Amino acid sequence: MIPAPLKDKLNQCKTLPSLPAVVVEVIELARLPNTGSKELAELLSQDPSISAKILATANSAIYGGKDISGLQQAINRIGVEGALSLSLSFGLAMHRGAKNGMDLDYFWKRSLISGLAVREIYKLTGLSFEVESVYLAALLQDIGMLALNELDPDIYGVIFHSARSHRQLTSFEEREYTSNHAAIGAWLGQTWGLPDKYTDMIADSHRLPKEVPEDNLNVRVLALSGLLADPWLSGNKEMSMTLAYQAAQDYLKMDEQGFSHLLLRLQDQLPNISRLFDIQAPNKIDTFNLLQDAKHLLVERNLRMMQKLAEQQSEIEQLKKNSARLQEQLKRDPLTQIYNRQYTEQKLDKYFHATAKTGSCLAVVFIDLDYFKILNDQHGHAVGDSALKAFAAALEQELGSGNLAGRYGGEEFVALMPGHAQEGALEFARRLQEYLASTPLLSHNKEDIYISASMGIAIHAPHGKNPAEIFADPDSLLDAADKAMYSAKRTGRNQILLFNSQGGHTQLDD
Repeated sequence: MIPAPLKDKLNQCKTLPSLPAVVVEVIELARLPNTGSKELAELLSQDPSISAKILATANSAIYGGKDISGLQQAINRIGVEGALSLSLSFGLAMHRGAKNGMDLDYFWKRSLISGLAVREIYKLTGLSFEVESVYLAALLQDIGMLALNELDPDIYGVIFHSARSHRQLTSFEEREYTSNHAAIGAWLGQTWGLPDKYTDMIADSHRLPKEVPEDNLNVRVLALSGLLADPWLSGNKEMSMTLAYQAAQDYLKMDEQGFSHLLLRLQDQLPNISRLFDIQAPNKIDTFNLLQDAKHLLVERNLRMMQKLAEQQSEIEQLKKNSARLQEQLKRDPLTQIYNRQYTEQKLDKYFHATAKTGSCLAVVFIDLDYFKILNDQHGHAVGDSALKAFAAALEQELGSGNLAGRYGGEEFVALMPGHAQEGALEFARRLQEYLASTPLLSHNKEDIYISASMGIAIHAPHGKNPAEIFADPDSLLDAADKAMYSAKRTGRNQILLFNSQGGHTQLDD
């Protein structure tokens, strides 16, 4: 993506890379479905310089030897799409650009080595991709750099010379322009009238391996091609070779032998391609030793990465434990450590709706501690808090597994019993009542403190026939148990009442 303000500036720039008139006509001709070598040769013959270079290319070692004297024969050898690629690249080579800013020699060498890499990958691997299309995209993948350099030579020059690698350059561009030269190059290609398949590849040319589908060999080869050029051009050749070797594995699963062979082929062909484009060939590199260094660097990097991943995994596990503990704490009442009101209501909703699917029952027991305010007034809030904690522990103990105990607020508690009907709820309530009658919750100043509770029970049995046990929603069920509990308090406390079909309450305790 290119932000609108940046696109406006690009549109207003008068010195952006442009194409000779004959190359523009070549693009238009190439768009026609039945364009042949004869029509293309007639058009290209209007530009003697480009014609001579295409003829020289067809006779070079890249295409197999010197036995062609006519332009149409040359186009027959290299193909119509190949002729289009060469016309564009030779036409662009005439653009010399701003005198300050980035290193233009670097740009042209990287473009040519990238294009050469595409052809050599095709010859070496036999992979099925559109070699001529990818070759052209490789030549143009960095054309956006020229556009940025023309637009903003002083700032872009600083960005270019500050970057330690091509990927870092792209990162710096994103930071400065909220775009990068791949996106800008694709836009520039569109303004020239290049077909979409080329501009789309230019836009995708700097994608990471994980961002490119396995079957998109065009973009995988293209993205690798630029990285293959960097060992000849970078100031840090060891690191560039390491990145290129890793990229060859990531993009194309290329092994060491294949990669080494590819480097040697590139080294052999660089003088030929450089002569065709009238640029000085890059200095030769020691491909063998650089590759060995790259392997060592990769081993060291992988070991560091494994160590870092192990450390990160340990940290992740600890974070997971901490997160789980915090999540559990969010569900708990901070005083009693049983579940809080919010989580209790969430589970009630879940249990309630599960009954419709399973055909089971759900019992809700609403509990209020009797005379708790008097206990607080007589013994103080600290003793009251201790009593609440002791009751919560007793509640969980008597309720048993598979059920849920929650503090609803103050001295009010709720027990949720999925799968239980009236009999199970009553058995639990009586068990809790007996425990409270026989066991002091705590001792204070050598005095045993007992407490009783008023309890209301409501049952939801959606597949039953008792209308008092069929509720429209979880809130209605909880409200019924609450009303039964308040009736128990009003009629003497320390009682267990069941919500009945008339909206009243049935006493269940002895």
